[in-house]
Amino acid sequence: MSEKSDTNVINVGNAPEVSNESSMTFRTSATNIDETLENNIKRSSHIIELEHCDKKDNTSAIAPASESVKKVLSLTPTPQSGLKDFKPDDERYTCFTRYQKWVIMVIVIFIGFLGPMAGNIYIPALPLLQQKFEVGSTTINSTVSAFMAVFSVGPLFWGMFADSTGRKFLYIISLLLLIIVNVLLASVPANIGALYVLRVFQAFGSSSAISLGTGTVSDITPPKHRGKAIGYFMMGPNMGPILAPIISGLILIKSDAWRWLFGFTSIMSGIALIAVLLILPETLRCIVGNGDQRWKKSGNFGTVAQEDEESLSNAEPPDWRLFSDIGIQKPVNTGPRFQFLYPRPSKPSLHIYWKMMKIMPVTLSSISTALLFANYYAFSVTMSHFLQTDYNMSNLEVGASYVCPGLAMMIGSQSGGHLSDYMRQRWVKKHEDQKFPLELRLILQIFGILINMTGCIGYGWAVYRHYHLSVILVFSALTAFGLTWCSNTTMTYLTELLSRRTAGAIAVSSFFRNIAATISSAIIIKLCNIMGIGWCFTGLGFCNLVSLVGVLYLLKNSGYWQGRINNGM
Repeated sequence: MSEKSDTNVINVGNAPEVSNESSMTFRTSATNIDETLENNIKRSSHIIELEHCDKKDNTSAIAPASESVKKVLSLTPTPQSGLKDFKPDDERYTCFTRYQKWVIMVIVIFIGFLGPMAGNIYIPALPLLQQKFEVGSTTINSTVSAFMAVFSVGPLFWGMFADSTGRKFLYIISLLLLIIVNVLLASVPANIGALYVLRVFQAFGSSSAISLGTGTVSDITPPKHRGKAIGYFMMGPNMGPILAPIISGLILIKSDAWRWLFGFTSIMSGIALIAVLLILPETLRCIVGNGDQRWKKSGNFGTVAQEDEESLSNAEPPDWRLFSDIGIQKPVNTGPRFQFLYPRPSKPSLHIYWKMMKIMPVTLSSISTALLFANYYAFSVTMSHFLQTDYNMSNLEVGASYVCPGLAMMIGSQSGGHLSDYMRQRWVKKHEDQKFPLELRLILQIFGILINMTGCIGYGWAVYRHYHLSVILVFSALTAFGLTWCSNTTMTYLTELLSRRTAGAIAVSSFFRNIAATISSAIIIKLCNIMGIGWCFTGLGFCNLVSLVGVLYLLKNSGYWQGRINNGM
C-alpha cells in the first residue's frame, strides 16, 4: 500500500494496517471477514466506511452494516494512537511471569517423559513376558506393534480438540486414563487378550503428551524464543527412551517384579495428574488470551479511547490458585478486541487434518522428519538385538548403552533450537520492515540430515564388522543428534506456520513420524537378515536424500505459504 494513500483497508481476520493521521478512511469488505470471528461478526454484503474522524469530537459516519461489524469498527480512535488498540503486535505476547513459565515447562516436560517411557519400559521385558504369558515371540512382539500403531493415531484425536477445547482438560482426561490402565495392567491375571486391549488404551492415553505439550509451550513462548523452548520441552520425550530401559533393567532384577513396570508408570502418571490439577493453569490463547487478568475483569478492556499505550503494557500476571480451573472453559472475555487478537479456531473436525495434509509445507516437513525417525527406530531395535547376541551384554548393560544416543538427542534438540532462534532474531534485526520467512528455520536441517545419514551408514557397517562398542556408540550418537536437530526445527516451524492450530499441526507431524517408526521397527530385523545390516543401513541412510530434496524445495519457495494458511483453519 502506498504511504501517500489516505485509505487503509482493514481485513478483520488479519492484523490491520494503522495510520496515525487524524483524518482516516477505513474500508472493510465483509466478504473478507475471517471465519474465526463468525460468532461475533456476521457476514454482510455491505461495505462499511468510516470517514472524517475528527480530533475534536471523534465523530464518524458509518454506512449500514450488521450490528456485530459495527461493534468492532465503532471503537473510537484516540488522537495519539488512531486504531493502535487493534494492533496485535502491541499486545504483550504472554503475561505469565518467568517463574510461572518455568513451572509450566517443568510440568509439561515431565508429562512428555511419560509417553515414551510407557512404551520403552516394556520392551526389555518381552522375553520374560513371553514366558509368563506362555505365548510365542511373534505374539508378544505384536503387542509392541499394537502400541505403536495407536500411539501414531492417538495424537490426531487429542490435537483435534486441544486447539479449541483447552489444554488442561485434555491433560486431566489422558492422565486419568493412563493411571487406570496401568493399575489394571499391574493387577489383572496374565491373559494375552487383556494385555493387548490394555496396551492399546495405554498407548492412547500416553499419545497426548507431545501435541498438548508443544501447544502449551507455543501458548506461553513468543516465536523468537520458541525454538529453544521446544528444545527444553523435548527433553522429556527424549529422556523416555534413555531412562526407561535402565528403570526396566533395575525392576527386572527380580523376575517376579514385572508387574511393577506398570505400577511404576501408574505412580508417575499420578504425580503428573496432581501437578496438573493443583498447579497447571489453562494456557490456550483463544480462551485466556495472553493471561492478562484484566481480560477477566472487563469485557471492554483495551477498547476505550482513554486507554493509552502505557496502560495496555502494564499487564497483570495470572494468579496461582489451587483448583483454579479444570478445563473446558469459555473465553474469559467476549469483547471484540479479545476476539480479534485471539480468534477461536473452527470446531473440532477430522476434516481439519485433511486440510492440513493438503498444505505442501506441512506434508513435506512431516515426511522429511518421519524418514529420520524411521532410521532412528531401526537403529534402536537392532542395537538391543545385536548387543545381546553378538556382544553378550545383559539387559542392564544394553539399557545403559542407550544413554549415549539419548544424551546426543538432548544436545541436538537444545543446540538446534537455540541456533534456530538466533538465526531468526538476527534476520529480523537486519530486515526490520520485512516479515520473517518461516522456512528459513529449515536451513539447519541440511546439516542435521547429513549428520543423521553419516551416523546411520556408519552404524550399520560398524556392527557388521564387529567394531569396538565405542565406535558403535559414536555413530548411534550421530544418528540421534541429527534426528532431534531436525525435528526441533520442524516443530518450531509448524507452530509458527499454523499458529491457531499448533497442537493439531504437531499431531499431524507425530502421525507421520510414528507411522514411520512403527513400520521401521517391525521390518528392520527381517531386512537385516536378507540384506545384511551394513547394506540395509546404507539404504536407509540414502533415504535421507528424499528428506533433503523436500527441505530444499521448501527453502526455494520460502515465504510463499506464509499468511495464506491460518485464515482457512
